[in-house]
Amino acid sequence: MFFRKIRVTKWTLVLILCCLSCRSIDCQKASQHKSADQTASPDAAVTVASQKFTPAKITDEGLLLSNRDASSNMLIHGYMQADGRFFLANVEDCRQAVLLFRRLRPLAEGRLANRIDYRFMPDFGEGKSVIQEAYVEWRSIPYARLRAGKFKAPLGLEVLRSDRDLTFVERSMASDLIPLRELGAQLEGSVRKGTVTYAMGFFNGTEDGDNSNFEWHGAKSGVARVFLHPFATARHPLLQPLGVGLAASIGHNHGTPARFNTIGQETIFRYNQGIIADGQHRRLSPQASYFSGPIGVLAEYISSGGTLASGNSYRYLSHRGWEVAGSFFLTGEKNVYEDFRPAHALGQDMDCRHWGALELAVRHSDLRFDASAFPSYANAASSARSASESAFGINWHLNRRTKLMLDCERTEFRMATDSVPRLHAEHVAMTEIQFAL
Repeated sequence: MFFRKIRVTKWTLVLILCCLSCRSIDCQKASQHKSADQTASPDAAVTVASQKFTPAKITDEGLLLSNRDASSNMLIHGYMQADGRFFLANVEDCRQAVLLFRRLRPLAEGRLANRIDYRFMPDFGEGKSVIQEAYVEWRSIPYARLRAGKFKAPLGLEVLRSDRDLTFVERSMASDLIPLRELGAQLEGSVRKGTVTYAMGFFNGTEDGDNSNFEWHGAKSGVARVFLHPFATARHPLLQPLGVGLAASIGHNHGTPARFNTIGQETIFRYNQGIIADGQHRRLSPQASYFSGPIGVLAEYISSGGTLASGNSYRYLSHRGWEVAGSFFLTGEKNVYEDFRPAHALGQDMDCRHWGALELAVRHSDLRFDASAFPSYANAASSARSASESAFGINWHLNRRTKLMLDCERTEFRMATDSVPRLHAEHVAMTEIQFAL
């Protein structure tokens, strides 16, 4: 009996030792797993971080490429504008229709090392291949940015507005007195919380309405512009949006002088053969804007004069133009100078609230050529002394990327003398479909 009890006790001890051994093995394995997990945690963190980083992604603005810390990036987008011009009567009293891709512009812009912005925009519209903009901008100081390359010189209020945000299919005739884009460098910025904006630069002199190439030639031009919002801090809300500015340039141009076109892009003034620009060129443009609620108004006066040579004789000729343009959003959106976004995009349900934004626009512009240009520098029989344009337009912003435009414009002309027949008034309906990516 005693031995039987001992035998039972012995087997009981063996069983207990086995259980303790198994428990020790399990604890050792658990410890090894825990240690392995702790050792692998840095790699796991890197793996998770790698999964979160995406060098390319689609955003509301376009295709965004960036490095890991987002200090450098590139945004790829662009826009296309397809136009139709339907002439009820042109300057020769003929009916015609023109369909064309007015602008076809891919665009790449971004930032390098959080300090340098860049922009590159070619244009393949109208069957041509042109680099419209290519520049870099140093942004180390908030109120003083240095830009160099090809871009819009700080002169005309309407010209400085982005082509995507134009109220009408074409800019006014007064804007033809301003160069489109020039090669040069400028310093720009704003102070007093944006109430004062300034820009000054040195550019490769460009003729009126012309688009400079990348050839640095003998003509030079200095440009300066100041734009103020004098009532930005006023208590009365109706005065706060008012902006006034003054832009001027002085330089020396040499080459073929510009010709001037109607809104329908038909020539109404050209210089005689053999006339060249050779001397000082000056421009002056007082300007104003007012954007309050659904109302937006632009107004500017432009004077552009330069010395022209005809053989051994020289004469300073000055042309002048002005425009007033306004628009009103029937759907109540806030009118802005640039980057407009409709409150409600066109929706699939097509209810009364989701039809996009509807904008009505009116404009009047006037362009007068120097009377001294006739007849030695311009032909009085084929070139107009002045042109006066009135336009009405309606724009449908389906969404942020799609806009439909319809303009009806009438332009009348006055000749240098009453002895020559007038150019026929231009009546044109212009349409545009704009797609932005």
